[in-house]
Amino acid sequence: MDLTHEASDDLSLEGSLAELEKIVRALEEGDLTLEESLKAFERGVSLVRRCNALLDGAEQRIEILTGDLPEDLER
Repeated sequence: MDLTHEASDDLSLEGSLAELEKIVRALEEGDLTLEESLKAFERGVSLVRRCNALLDGAEQRIEILTGDLPEDLER
């Protein structure tokens, strides 16, 4: 498995999810060495954290944008 990658901070949510899917597939195939598996797992954890941060940011932006809406528009 090629573990060269962009820094997590440079990836979009979609890019992070795509890379995470590749890592999961590689780990499930079981063809990686122990060291490769550990590196892939570490990268996966980093990507999951990136995805969570991006989703938290999006949620905050939505809350800001909808915070001033009248009640009848919030439904």
